Amino acid sequence: MISANIPSDEEERLRALFTLDILDTLEEQAYDDLTKLAAEICGTPIALVSLVDRDRQWFKSHHGLDARETPREVAFCSHAILSDELFVIEDSSKDERFFDNPLVTSEPYVKFYAGAPLILNNSKKLGTLCVIAHEPNTLSHVQKESLKALARQVVSQLELRLKIKDLKMLDHLKDEFIAMVSHELRTPLTAIYGSLSLLLNKTVGQLNDDQNRMIDVSYRNADRLLSLVNDILDLAKLESGKMDLQMEELNVVALLEKSIELNEQYCISCETIIELHCDGSSDDFVVNGDEQRLLQVVSNLVSNAAKFTFKNDVIEIYINNENGYVVVSVTDHGAGIREDQKELLFKKFQQVGVKGNNKLPGTGLGLNISKKIIEQHNGTIGFDSVPNVKTTFYFKIPSIKSHGASTQDNIA
Repeated sequence: MISANIPSDEEERLRALFTLDILDTLEEQAYDDLTKLAAEICGTPIALVSLVDRDRQWFKSHHGLDARETPREVAFCSHAILSDELFVIEDSSKDERFFDNPLVTSEPYVKFYAGAPLILNNSKKLGTLCVIAHEPNTLSHVQKESLKALARQVVSQLELRLKIKDLKMLDHLKDEFIAMVSHELRTPLTAIYGSLSLLLNKTVGQLNDDQNRMIDVSYRNADRLLSLVNDILDLAKLESGKMDLQMEELNVVALLEKSIELNEQYCISCETIIELHCDGSSDDFVVNGDEQRLLQVVSNLVSNAAKFTFKNDVIEIYINNENGYVVVSVTDHGAGIREDQKELLFKKFQQVGVKGNNKLPGTGLGLNISKKIIEQHNGTIGFDSVPNVKTTFYFKIPSIKSHGASTQDNIA
C-alpha cells in the first residue's frame, strides 16, 4: 500500500476545513440527496461526501456504507485531493498503490473508486464526492461530468454554510453594537440632555444672554444626537426582528389627538399649525397596534410635514376607513418631492426637500423606521406629491371592530 503525499498547502487546507465547523455534525438531507443521486447516476452501491481531516477521512454523507470515518493513510480520497481533476481507479487490485489496501482486501472491498475533489473558491481541496463499487468498473463521459457537477453542488452547500456562519457572526456583532450604543452612548447622552434642559429652563438659576445662547446650541445638538442614537437602535432592532411590539386595541382618533398634542410645540417652532379631520365616529377607527410605535410613525410624518413645508402652512391630518383598513394621511402644501427624489424617500440616511426650507435637522432614518413599523402591523405606507401644491404621506393598518373581531387581511 502506498499512502498519499501530504498536500503542499496542508495547513491552509485544514484551516479552511475547520472554519466550516462541519466535522462530526449530524447528517443533512441536502448532502444525502446528492450522494444518493451520485450513486444512481454512476451505478454504484456506495457514494460518499468525504472530508479529509488531519488523521482521518470523515463522511458528511455515507450512502450505502455504515462507517462514518476511516484512517487518512488508507483513504482513496487522500490521493484524490492532490489534483483538481476527477480521480478514477477502475480496478484497485491492479494498482500498486491500492492492491493491498485494507479497504480493498476487506470491508468495504473497494474495487472501483471515482472521486471528484471538493474545491472551495479559495482553491482548497477539502475532500471529495466519491462513488465506490465492489467490482471493477468504468464511467462514461456523461457519468464523469455528472459526478463533477454534483461535486460542485456539494461545494455550494459548503459555501452556503460559510455564509450562514458569517451572518450569525454579524448578527452577534449587531447585538453587541446595540448593547454598546445603548449603554455607552445613550445613557450619558440622556444625562447631558437632562442637565442642559435644567439649565435652559433656569431651574438652577439665571444665566446671562451669552450663556443662554451657548446652552441653547448645546441643548439642540444634544437633542439631535440623542435622536440619532435612538433611531439607530430602533432600526437595528427592526432589521434583526428583535423589536417586540406591545399590541393592544387602540382608538386611532385618540392616538392622533395625543400625537398632535405631543408635536404642537414642534409645529409652532416651524411656524405651522395642525388640523385633524375625521371621516366618521371615533369608534369606527380601531386597530390592533403598539401605541408608542404608532405615535412614533405619526410624529415622523407630522414633523417632516412641518419641517419641509412653508411658513404659516396648515398641516392636515385625515383619517378614514378603506376596504377594511384604517387610513391615516398627513398633508402639507410645501415645495413637495421632485420625481428624481421619490425613490430615495424610504431609504436609510436619506433626506429630500428644498434646501433652506428644512427648518430643523433630522437623522434621515425616520421614514425608513416608520415603514418597518407599519409593515410589522401588517400595513402599508406610501406618499403622493404634487410639487408646490401638496404632499401627502399615508399609512394603512387593518381595522378591527370595537369588540375585537378581525376584518379582511389584505388591501383590496
